[in-house]
Amino acid sequence: MDFIYSIDRAVADFMVSIQNGFLNGFFEFFTRISEAGLCWIVLGILLLINKKTRKMGIYFAFSLAVAFLLSEHTIKDIVCRERPFIDNESIKLLISPPDGYSFPSSHTASSFACAVSLILCNKKAGISALVIAIIIAVSRIYFTVHFLTDVLVGAALGSAVAILVHIVIDRIAKAKKAG
Repeated sequence: MDFIYSIDRAVADFMVSIQNGFLNGFFEFFTRISEAGLCWIVLGILLLINKKTRKMGIYFAFSLAVAFLLSEHTIKDIVCRERPFIDNESIKLLISPPDGYSFPSSHTASSFACAVSLILCNKKAGISALVIAIIIAVSRIYFTVHFLTDVLVGAALGSAVAILVHIVIDRIAKAKKAG
């Protein structure tokens, strides 16, 4: 475990060392649009409103909700991992300090749940969403509000949730048709 923590700290130190005006603005845009899942909630509503994309919107909304609830309101409360800027008080934050614990990254879990859900419904739209999800994940490490492992586990969690949500919804739909 010490080895993993040493990698996490080294990555956090590296991110601090490359911070500059351009990257600050670039990553801040992506971190801001993902605050409270804003970009994903708006996209989910748009998918649900349009009759042609409603089924995709259902997968998407459930994936987002489950990933957020598991990461933000379950796993974080069990693990209770402090954020990098608390772990290392010499880190100067460039954004407002987020509340709560660090592990896993809920921004990342939610973003990957949405992106993978879209990939499973529409590969082209999903790939675009995946690029955004990756940038959001990197932004969380860049601003030292998450460790690398917080983001990696968030990505895995969100991806797994999307896959499971699709399986469950498909099975429910099949059972309804059969019954």
